Amino acid sequence: MTSTSRYAGRSTHRYKTLRSEFRSRCKARNVACWLCGKTIDYSLPHTHPDSFNVDHAIPVSQRRDLAEDTRNLRAAHRVCNERRGNEEPVLNIGSPSESW
Repeated sequence: MTSTSRYAGRSTHRYKTLRSEFRSRCKARNVACWLCGKTIDYSLPHTHPDSFNVDHAIPVSQRRDLAEDTRNLRAAHRVCNERRGNEEPVLNIGSPSESW
């Protein structure tokens, strides 16, 4: 779902509910961090650098209308999300299987 309200964002009750539901689904499926590919420890307190954090694939600063769109949410470590900021993600996709 998408909200185009000028108040859409990370502080609304609706967003907090979406974030909680998203976290529950990710935890149930043991979803890894989309930025580094490593496992997320869902039992860590939210202040821990390796804890679960919701990242917006397209940053809210660029597309406020996607702030509450669940298709734009990704599971990430807090530290990975903070490191990324509003920049394009640098995804850890591994190394080539052969030398070319």
